[in-house]
Amino acid sequence: MRKCLTEYATGAAHLPAMGPAALICRVSAAALLAASLVRSASPQAATPPPRLAPEPPAASIEAVVRALDPSAADGHDRPLLLAVIRFYTDQRFTPAWTDARGLTAAGVRLTQALATANDEGLDARAYAFQPPDPRDTTALARADVRLSFIALRFAEDLGVGLTVPGAIHRDHAVVRPRLRGDSVLRALRDAADARRALLAAAPATPGYVRLRETLHHLRALEQRGGWDTLPAGPTLRLGMSGARVAQLRRLLRQRGDLEGPHDGDSTATFDAALAVAVARFQERHGLTVDTLVGRATGAALNVPVRDRLEQVRLGMERTRWIPPVTGNRWITVNLADYRAFVIDDDQPVFATRVVIGDRKHKTPMFVDTLTTIVLNPAWNVPPSIAAKEILPKLRREPDYLERNHMIWVGREIQQVPGPWNALGQIAFMFPNRFNVYMHDTPAKALFAFPDRAHSHGCIRVERPHDLAELLLGADGWTRARLDSVIATGHRTAVPLTTPVPVRITYATAFLDLGGTLQFRPDVYGRDALLARALAREHQRPLPAPLR
Repeated sequence: MRKCLTEYATGAAHLPAMGPAALICRVSAAALLAASLVRSASPQAATPPPRLAPEPPAASIEAVVRALDPSAADGHDRPLLLAVIRFYTDQRFTPAWTDARGLTAAGVRLTQALATANDEGLDARAYAFQPPDPRDTTALARADVRLSFIALRFAEDLGVGLTVPGAIHRDHAVVRPRLRGDSVLRALRDAADARRALLAAAPATPGYVRLRETLHHLRALEQRGGWDTLPAGPTLRLGMSGARVAQLRRLLRQRGDLEGPHDGDSTATFDAALAVAVARFQERHGLTVDTLVGRATGAALNVPVRDRLEQVRLGMERTRWIPPVTGNRWITVNLADYRAFVIDDDQPVFATRVVIGDRKHKTPMFVDTLTTIVLNPAWNVPPSIAAKEILPKLRREPDYLERNHMIWVGREIQQVPGPWNALGQIAFMFPNRFNVYMHDTPAKALFAFPDRAHSHGCIRVERPHDLAELLLGADGWTRARLDSVIATGHRTAVPLTTPVPVRITYATAFLDLGGTLQFRPDVYGRDALLARALAREHQRPLPAPLR
């Protein structure tokens, strides 16, 4: 528990995310810290008022618990019901949140935490709780168990995600962890401040915290009427003037891209300061940075606040999915951002642009471990590419394989190592069921495009030599040694002494390394799928005995 308290105070229990054990640890730590605050604030315990009537008898709670049927629940709620049953069985069916007056102070604090669900990008209506009639012992018992179930559902949704990633995207291989619900309930029961302990389930990573702050900011902006839009018209550029330029200046001020004094906000001239603001807006939205306000930039400017709020909410949900990383170094790829990063001790030390799968060959989201770097890799052509693309060409052009440095290896086609190879000179291998990895490419021109979805699914890296040098540096490899081995033309597999975790993610709203809010187009259409899944999950009914 001392370790839990330390991690709670430093936020280390959520770097980069939180699994079930860390969630329990954080809730327990919050409970103990809250208790210490209460003790320091109240040196003498207040005398409790006399009870008006007996607490709900254990027999009534036992009847409610015995009526719960986990086998009839869906896969999402079944473990929660089992945890509730264990929790009440272990405490001999005594009430946790009610007494003769209705809800106890702890029960009230729990309901207060549930009411803040909207602040976490969830729907508070899904966790609504109706206070029981204290005159009805059966109603009190049912309410006690119902509140335990709702609180546990909220803790899981807040801590590891409301949705099941693999059920939304078939190409998602991140396993959604399950928390030990009965342990969470015991921590909440024993907390001096149950509200604080329950809300401690939320991820404490900087990315999640900043997205939550952004959610609050955008909601306040929406309540004030949102932001203005730019009327249709010709492309705006440096030196132009008119009413649309003045409106553009106001729009960029609203979004925080135009900085400096407000004295010139009524200026109708497209000056250098406005050009800088346009460039900043374009960079934040993944657009071509050319300071020209044409169709694409105008469309991004006119996206309603409500749509941006939804992107942030989806970003918070995806952040909950990310499992904990073991070790001090890890690699993350944001497919929607077309960028990859190396993180050392929670600080970015390397960044590079990437090319990802096109719309027909979407790069999956998954978690794996980089174990080997291959210099001068050979490309074993996947059977699907061979059947759909290479064999038809071979029938038309008998010398196709020879011209493209390909050979038959058994019944498969392989492209031999060399500068012509589709994998380039370096491949970063992390075995996975999708047969997707990161690699070099001879098609360097694609990295200059804002839309870089052009591969068959693998992730092409713009700076593969720099990345290999960084990852192999601890094993004594220098750039000169890498270049020397590559120059031989022979395939060389170099195992990493310390394997590196890899996270292939997808976020259309996120905070960049400097804390600046970024938005990206939903290149794969995954936002719409996730939004529908969240709406379905928020409508889950309570188990029949608890309704």
